[in-house]
Amino acid sequence: MTMQATPSLDLAELTLRRHCPLVTCGQSVLRGERLATASAPGAGDIHTPIAGVVTHVDAYRIRVEARGHDEVEPVDLAALSGKALYDKLLELGVDLPPADAVDTLIVNGVDAEQGVLTRASLLASTPEPLEHGLKTIHALYKPRLTTLAVLKGASIPDYDIQLTEIDHNYPAGLDPLVALAVTGIEAPDHTEVIGLETVYHLGRVMRTGLPVLETPVTVDGKLAIVPVGMPVSRVLGEAGIVPAEGDRIVLGGFLRGEAAALPTQGVDRSAVAVTLVRNPAPVAEDVACVGCGECVRRCPARLDPSMITSYAEFGLYDKAAQAHVEVCFECGLCGFFCLAHRPMLQYIRLAKSELARARSREEVAL
Repeated sequence: MTMQATPSLDLAELTLRRHCPLVTCGQSVLRGERLATASAPGAGDIHTPIAGVVTHVDAYRIRVEARGHDEVEPVDLAALSGKALYDKLLELGVDLPPADAVDTLIVNGVDAEQGVLTRASLLASTPEPLEHGLKTIHALYKPRLTTLAVLKGASIPDYDIQLTEIDHNYPAGLDPLVALAVTGIEAPDHTEVIGLETVYHLGRVMRTGLPVLETPVTVDGKLAIVPVGMPVSRVLGEAGIVPAEGDRIVLGGFLRGEAAALPTQGVDRSAVAVTLVRNPAPVAEDVACVGCGECVRRCPARLDPSMITSYAEFGLYDKAAQAHVEVCFECGLCGFFCLAHRPMLQYIRLAKSELARARSREEVAL
């Protein structure tokens, strides 16, 4: 679990997820300059990790080519607190859920999938930014209880915080099940679960006064701190991994990750791993459900993934909502066990995305 040094970068491609671009093609930008603002509650803005020139902007990505080394001035955060600090942290690229009426704050230090070691490696190797982040996040939310979720038997430094041990069996490390383990209640009110990588981002921002420009990922079983927007092919190349024809590069782990559209696609803050899947077979296909019921038997949320994904496949998103698609915590087991190899998790994410877009349109109309 050794940490790799942060590499230099000649090209950055920043992924937009409900972000509004602030730059145009041909514009020169400083390292750390804000490129896009977030339109979703709790989402941080996006900044460039390199100084250079914007060469591409569309609804999904911004590409910057390196030129020069000038960067923005650090922000003095010491005098800020409460909502002023929260708003500034969002502006600096930290993803933080709304800080209102949080009674229980859970920092999830458990890696969700086998083979992803990002959180475990951060706990073992980066005490200083984590200590800054934990202190700041407790001050922001002022919860009655703050706890750090870790795997049973894990040996970690003393972070002066209450620990909650989580079972090793998948998917026990996913946020909803961690919240259940801490509170004893499914979907508890006034409870927030925040990933350890976000606490790391927060600690780095508080220490440096610069926006989120780097993010931790697992690559080939090791922790790497890479620039946000670093092309996935370059991330693998730094680890000595060369994709072959037919391989897939995945942002995340095997069960829950998203396939990169192109080798130039950049790593974003939500990616906890960059994984190469060698010549995957079978590949998921848009085929009909065979009605075996295997996904229903495997679903830990007690949903009917076969019906939900069928509704999503045919654009019946209201029906998917009625079938409680929002309850799904995206463990990926339905797709893993699907005998027809349907893209179950992708359909579920599509339905959630379309429902969120519909809600946003309704809010704008009001």
